[in-house]
Amino acid sequence: MVVFNLSGLLALTPFISCVSAQLASGYSIGPLTTSGAKWGVKVCDVTNYGAVADKSTDLGPPLLAAFEACIDGGVVNIPVGDFAMSTWVTLTGGKAWAINLEGVIYRTGTAGGNMIYIEHSTDFEIYSSRSSGAIQGLGYEFHSQGEYGPRLLRLYDVINFAIHDIALVDCRFSQLFTSGGEVYNMIIRGANEGGLDGIDVSGFNMHIHDVEVTNKDECVTVKNPSNHFLIENIHCNWSGGSCFGSLGLDTDIYKITYSNIYTVSSNNMLMLKSNGGNGSVSDCLFENFIGHGNAYSLYIDAFWTDLALQPGNGVLYTGLTFSNWKGTCAAGNTRPPIYLNCPSTEPCTGIVIEDFAMWTDSGSAEYYKCIDAWGEGECLKGGSAHTAYGTSTITVTAAPTGYSAATMPNDLAAPFDISSSIPIPTIPTTFFPGATPATKRAYP
Repeated sequence: MVVFNLSGLLALTPFISCVSAQLASGYSIGPLTTSGAKWGVKVCDVTNYGAVADKSTDLGPPLLAAFEACIDGGVVNIPVGDFAMSTWVTLTGGKAWAINLEGVIYRTGTAGGNMIYIEHSTDFEIYSSRSSGAIQGLGYEFHSQGEYGPRLLRLYDVINFAIHDIALVDCRFSQLFTSGGEVYNMIIRGANEGGLDGIDVSGFNMHIHDVEVTNKDECVTVKNPSNHFLIENIHCNWSGGSCFGSLGLDTDIYKITYSNIYTVSSNNMLMLKSNGGNGSVSDCLFENFIGHGNAYSLYIDAFWTDLALQPGNGVLYTGLTFSNWKGTCAAGNTRPPIYLNCPSTEPCTGIVIEDFAMWTDSGSAEYYKCIDAWGEGECLKGGSAHTAYGTSTITVTAAPTGYSAATMPNDLAAPFDISSSIPIPTIPTTFFPGATPATKRAYP
């Protein structure tokens, strides 16, 4: 397990936050230096270091050389064209720098690991000023061999950064162990196979918004430890769905907001998963969720067997509010749209479920199931006690008022097969019904 070290994050440059109260006030989000200023310092074009847009010449060494030339500030430019990448790069350090990806990087190497790994860096940005840049992992070539292939992009210990206006296609995707970051105007496309991560994120003070994810694994998932995240306007389009975890020892997650989350034909709308362990998930808000045809909707599973049982009495889930959920689930009579399975040794407490209106696509009834879960709403046990009581269920025999919800115009009709290449998509202009992206696409 990779653990993100939160020490030193208080050195982030202070500012007055105006994005959301859930983000930490007094700390900056995103790069400290504008992209325009970075262009004015220095431009390190990879074609000046040996890169050729012929879909054959290895981009790896030129990319590393261009980074080393711009490590103290400037822009590493990957121009329009098709570039091959057969060796992976680790870009360590750097301050007030950026990668402008205008072309398409095609994976041609066969190693695992991370194609582009950025670590111990500050004031960083990777983006496409034409909204045309992409990394094409061609993961189907690995899937046929029973392998996942490399991650396309990974950031570790990167402070004050942004990732935006690029597409990541057909392989495992981005892992972020970072702080003070913003991720937006992105599309991530993967095949219908578990293990193909979307965005996994851990750290402090993160704003992730206006992102679409297709895969059969995690959409936008919070890892441990994390605090002060705002995750909004997310389209999980045939995906595993958004999650917390898996969580075990020393869990420390708090002040996380998910807002305007649209999930279609996925494993779940939101799942908090653990197996034993200790620590807590607390003071989080999950509001304005729309679902259509998902296997699970609101799901807490403290007995997630895909994770080996961890020492401890269990992770405490406390002070969590689920507000304004609507739409449909696939089969609410067999997989309840509310399913809270808390440990008897550490019951959930302070849970609030309000304005919950989900109905089933099949059958004429559904049920809600709460196990050792205390709070207000639906099948929760009322009161302030923090003791085990067993199981509480509610059967619903009529569609709740207001369950009908809008759909998205770019919902996929079917997932992507693991045996063929996935086309590079255009970055959408909307990621939640009726919502305009907080930041316009870079182009046009």
